Amino acid sequence: MMSPTDWLQTWHSDGVHVGSAELMYYRSKVAAFSRLQRSRPARSNNGALQSKIKGRGMEFDEVRHYQAGDDVRTIDWRVTARTGAPHTKLFREERERPVLFVVDLSHAMHFGSSLLLKSVQACHLVAALAWQAVSRGDRVGALIGSAEGHSEVRPQARQHGVMQIIQQLIQQQQHSISSWQQHDSVDNSAEQVWQKLLERTQQLAKPGTRIYLLSDWAATKEPHWQLLQALQRHCQVQAIQLYDPLERQLPKQLAGYNLSLTDSVRQWRMPAHTADTRQQFQHFAASQQQQLEQAMQQHGIVLSQVSAASALEQQWPELRL
Repeated sequence: MMSPTDWLQTWHSDGVHVGSAELMYYRSKVAAFSRLQRSRPARSNNGALQSKIKGRGMEFDEVRHYQAGDDVRTIDWRVTARTGAPHTKLFREERERPVLFVVDLSHAMHFGSSLLLKSVQACHLVAALAWQAVSRGDRVGALIGSAEGHSEVRPQARQHGVMQIIQQLIQQQQHSISSWQQHDSVDNSAEQVWQKLLERTQQLAKPGTRIYLLSDWAATKEPHWQLLQALQRHCQVQAIQLYDPLERQLPKQLAGYNLSLTDSVRQWRMPAHTADTRQQFQHFAASQQQQLEQAMQQHGIVLSQVSAASALEQQWPELRL
């Protein structure tokens, strides 16, 4: 397994600014990632609920006798009335189904303690999933937002769609990083960025679209859940949380230090040298995470978690995407 330094040197990356070479790399991983997905056991019904495939995105295939466990909403009542026995409709996935990536590149995503910033890892994941989608014959598009604005790529088939997404990811991520590093004053908070992205997703996504939502989800509030619930009615929604281990637990190596924290305007000092402080930090982070996972489960949204501290391909065997 490559060390973080070796991994970054391989892709001539600093882990802060995303580049085309590291995103194009995932084109070569389509077959390997697909084999891993096929070999994984089915997702358990425990925890977050699977999103239901709704609306366009599924084509009618045939009718068969109703079996225990079938969704009652797929019963064909005309055939049932005609034959006197319950029948259910079967569907198959529509070719060139639209796949939409909604990517949060707000300033809060520019954090990383080991390998990559969360914003860079988000770009990696979009590239990996987009290359897989076009290999299946799907059309891929993206909504990419930051405090500086957002860009859109309408769903398109084949390599052209992925290349446009990669181009916009690089431009948006590097523009947002530059603004963040220069401490530019912006009016849009992470909450506002997420709000605008979800509102635009509602306007853009056609029924049956598969939607991947990539963010750290730290700025998610009640109005956002209402928008997500509306998306759930007609689309297949999957949430992906980008996180860094330092956001969840302070390492013991900091026992002799104070941490200096800043948001570019205010500064704090955290006494990380005390065990009580580290424990309080961990408990607070765990409570926040539990609340997020419970909200996801309540709204029937699948939640996957991706760390920015290790290479995506090292995590892929454990992901459910």
